[in-house]
Amino acid sequence: MDPYRTNERVGTCPRCANTLEPDGIADRLACRAGCGEWYSREHVERIVTWVELDRLPRAAPSPWPWSPASCPICRAEMTIAYRNDVRFDRCGHHGVWLDAGEYERFRVI
Repeated sequence: MDPYRTNERVGTCPRCANTLEPDGIADRLACRAGCGEWYSREHVERIVTWVELDRLPRAAPSPWPWSPASCPICRAEMTIAYRNDVRFDRCGHHGVWLDAGEYERFRVI
């Protein structure tokens, strides 16, 4: 399968390098070790437009222990941004990485 397709059904966790696999929730890929979840661009665009994500703040409101993560699909360095006080990593082509437990806060308007 082409690694640049957004419907890729496996990937690599950007935090611990474990395998990401579908878990049956919201068409996401989840880290086996519980680090977080990967949401496809198509899924995220049901919550917020991609253009809106481009406009979100990129300056860290507080220190963060991790540098930008690599996209689980294409391995390119993702952009760090903030929405609803949630720090997330975003690949401009494939989707968004949210650390464990952040999805509900991310999607609230």
